Amino acid sequence: MLNFEQNTIEELLPAEWLVYEQPLTERVRTFLRLEFLFEQCSHHLSLGSSWNSRAAISALLEIGTLLTRGDVRTEILKELERCLLFLSRLKDSPEVDGARLQSVLGELETLRRAMDGDGRQLGLGLKENEFLNTIKNRLAIPGGTCQFDLPVYHAWLTQPHAKRTRDLQNWLEEISPLRDTITLLMALTRESALPTREVAEQGMFLRSFDSPVCPLVRVMVPASSGVYPEISAGRQRITIHFLESNPADRRPQQAKHDISFKLVCCQL
Repeated sequence: MLNFEQNTIEELLPAEWLVYEQPLTERVRTFLRLEFLFEQCSHHLSLGSSWNSRAAISALLEIGTLLTRGDVRTEILKELERCLLFLSRLKDSPEVDGARLQSVLGELETLRRAMDGDGRQLGLGLKENEFLNTIKNRLAIPGGTCQFDLPVYHAWLTQPHAKRTRDLQNWLEEISPLRDTITLLMALTRESALPTREVAEQGMFLRSFDSPVCPLVRVMVPASSGVYPEISAGRQRITIHFLESNPADRRPQQAKHDISFKLVCCQL
């Protein structure tokens, strides 16, 4: 159960722990990809070089591509409705911070209305933008956005940083409700459980679920351990193999010793 009096997991984890996440549903898989692209776009938006603007444009166009695969708006609205229903049931719980719960419910309802919108296709303005489409059509070609291929892109990239930033912010504003909704939904999912300490005997760990599979698994590994997890999942169990962090030109090998780590099975 969500405890609105608890800190987030990130606040409880010291910096020396590395966090690996594995989505166990297609919905959360899409949400994580969108979150990753929004973070990438935001990072490069704040920096001034033309190369940063290129990276921001690429992330923005990948977001647009994801929006064309399935009905993302419907999936997000379903998740918002589910969260609103689940959290509304916690109103009378003495273990819950009522003020914070009401704040979160208000945010969810505001985002639900914004995502519902006027019925227009999500990101339609980006899809119909001729300048962005010109760039998108060349991205599949290695080096396809060189100066001689896209002089219009080169001309835009030579504009002052403030002008490029303003354009990017305007394009992002088209899908800002999506960004804000993904951010809140993933934060609530990550806060839905606290880590448990586990041991992978000889580098392997298996966990079965009594109830249907959780939507997201998080594995925390000490940064000094020299291993990383590979996570696979079935309908009601997860398997984690810890591999040694060998040099990039060597084939990874499973660890042969016991690995202590933290596990979070998010249940929101």
